[in-house]
Amino acid sequence: MVISFLPDGLWGDVGEWALTAFWVIGITNAINFLDGMDGLCTGLCAIVSVFFGLVALQNQQDFMVYLALPLVGACLGFLPYNFRPFRSAAIFLGDSGSTFLGFTVAALGVMGDWAGDHAVRLIVPIIILGVPIFDMTFTTFMRIKSGRVRSFKQWVDYTGRDHIHHHLADLRIGHFKAVLAIYVVTIWLGLSALALKNTTGLNAILQVAQSVIVFLLLGSFMVFVQHKYQEIEHKHEELDQESETGEISRGVD
Repeated sequence: MVISFLPDGLWGDVGEWALTAFWVIGITNAINFLDGMDGLCTGLCAIVSVFFGLVALQNQQDFMVYLALPLVGACLGFLPYNFRPFRSAAIFLGDSGSTFLGFTVAALGVMGDWAGDHAVRLIVPIIILGVPIFDMTFTTFMRIKSGRVRSFKQWVDYTGRDHIHHHLADLRIGHFKAVLAIYVVTIWLGLSALALKNTTGLNAILQVAQSVIVFLLLGSFMVFVQHKYQEIEHKHEELDQESETGEISRGVD
């Protein structure tokens, strides 16, 4: 199965295979990037799989429903042990678990025939997976811009507190509410994908444009929060240094 949209022929086939590989690798890593808070990756993949199953049901693709529902069940069975609001998680996905979920939802996005219109068919999985796509795109851009990442290997290996869930946590709303906020955004995107049934390519593009605008506003807000957080940390460091200097002066006297 490949993402099919280019003309038939050698270069068309090569382009589709390359884009499919890019999609699968990208989504797999994007989901892995989101495994930074208890319950986030598992719950998000459960929601994504639910909406893949619902869109498949809309388009009478029973086989895709049968593929999506077991993943929903696996995530929901794991979630109570991984997402306990007032206690630490009992079990964790780890890289093997998060990359498995990422690969599986990426494969679901490629395998489904999501709409009759060709443009809508391509757009549906992009909208449903909008949160991990935005998070990976935003963090990659900011890391390259700041010089923290200069090669593909550095991009793969780099870890930091610059993901969407970290920025939400910096608002002092707590991990539980940060995860729930991302759940809500994912559900909104899933409902948007459901609304694309029997629509035209132009309407689908407008829906994507709406989502992009929302994410651009969110990205701007995240940059603002990051700068404020860094300013607060810098002030705390200055206060600590002044306190240490004062203690040393009193000791000398």
